Amino acid sequence: MNTINAAVIAMPGNDPLPRCMPGGDMAHDRVVAVTDSADFARRLQADRSISFSTAHLQTSPFDAQTIAQALRTAVAGAGAKALLAVDMRWGIETAAASANFEIWGALCADLAATELRIVSVYDWQMLTGDQLLAALRGHQQFLAPDGLHDNPFWLPNAYLATASLREQVSFLLGRVVPSWQPMVLDPGADGQAAMGADPGWLPVAELRPMRGLGQRWKIRCFGRLRVYTSDSQQIDWQISGGAPRKIKALFAYLLTRGEAGAAADRLAEFLWPDGSDEDAKRARLHHTVAMLRKVLGHKDFIERRGDWYHLRPPPGSWIDIHTFEQFCRRAKALERESQFDQAYAMLQAAERLYTGDLFEDLSQEYVESEVEDWCLPQRAWLRDMALKVHRDMAMLLRRRGKLRDAIKHCQRALDIDPTCEIAHEEAMRIFHAQGRQDAMARQYRQYVDALADIGGDTTYPPLQSIFQGLISGH
Repeated sequence: MNTINAAVIAMPGNDPLPRCMPGGDMAHDRVVAVTDSADFARRLQADRSISFSTAHLQTSPFDAQTIAQALRTAVAGAGAKALLAVDMRWGIETAAASANFEIWGALCADLAATELRIVSVYDWQMLTGDQLLAALRGHQQFLAPDGLHDNPFWLPNAYLATASLREQVSFLLGRVVPSWQPMVLDPGADGQAAMGADPGWLPVAELRPMRGLGQRWKIRCFGRLRVYTSDSQQIDWQISGGAPRKIKALFAYLLTRGEAGAAADRLAEFLWPDGSDEDAKRARLHHTVAMLRKVLGHKDFIERRGDWYHLRPPPGSWIDIHTFEQFCRRAKALERESQFDQAYAMLQAAERLYTGDLFEDLSQEYVESEVEDWCLPQRAWLRDMALKVHRDMAMLLRRRGKLRDAIKHCQRALDIDPTCEIAHEEAMRIFHAQGRQDAMARQYRQYVDALADIGGDTTYPPLQSIFQGLISGH
């Protein structure tokens, strides 16, 4: 192949680029080095070199298009098999540059796709573990003295940009075990059945090894808000000198804000909307933040940047909402594939997670905040997902002829929301399958009465035509 996107891990005392290229895939006409080190260029026997600044590698913000154009220009005229060798020490000279190592691999993949041969040279002694981990994820091959080696941990850009975690894992499994290739899912193939259930409160799970078995949280948002530490101890919101309801509300609000965080003045207004003394509210906020840090066990879990606060859960923390969303999505995908037993099992798992409304134990003064409608829309969305879980379970059971079990799930949905149209409709379809017109009529009356209780339109209810069609045998 002519396209190369490889990494070299340069060990002490070795040439930065293995001299294994007299022929084969790595045969080259010329070497163009990207470096600020004359010694690096000399050891590569580079025909030409450009500086980090010429390549725009240390320019802020990191502009991938500008860098790509600079690198293409550097190799222009050097021959079809010119090799671009990049000294990755550009990432240690400024803090911002180091943060861009995660982007570098994707940029290299784009360049290789245009048949540019690029090798990134990482100095084993001078780079951090995070940077080396970025190298592990970012390059399709590794170049060593004995030749090129495919990287089983590499993901194409399409899988980084649009694929679900399950699709990414399927691709890696297919690389590691060739006989598992039929399991590989294209980006987007898994569907977006339940997108939106996870509000992004915790960082998205990444294909990266976790750092040891240190502290992680298990956060339960359905029903009562509960946080468990890695030793299964539940965090106690009660603390001497603190206000537990405000501490818990502050945690929940910061959790929903995720990476964005929240400004101090907004938090103060959220917790003390009736206060007029801004200085007093700020002082109370600082005290409440201190109490929350104490409850959580470490000050680093609440980070302050200027006038903004951010919740920083331990890496690898788990949240029930994200898993609930994953179960719902898998159930929809399996149903589309006519894998009904497996879909039902996924729905059962989702049902077990939904133990009540989102943050149902928070004080109403914070849930129905005049400052920001931060909770109720998410609560309603997740409740709607739970209703669909019960409806889908009832539908699958009805199709398998388990009508008594199916009607129980309709009732569970109606216990959550007596006006739930999809549950009333499914219940009527179950009674229709049983040939029970009296039960269908009773179910329809219950639906109309529930609508009347909340002031809904009972003149032409949305389910009227469906009910009439079932009664008439259609």
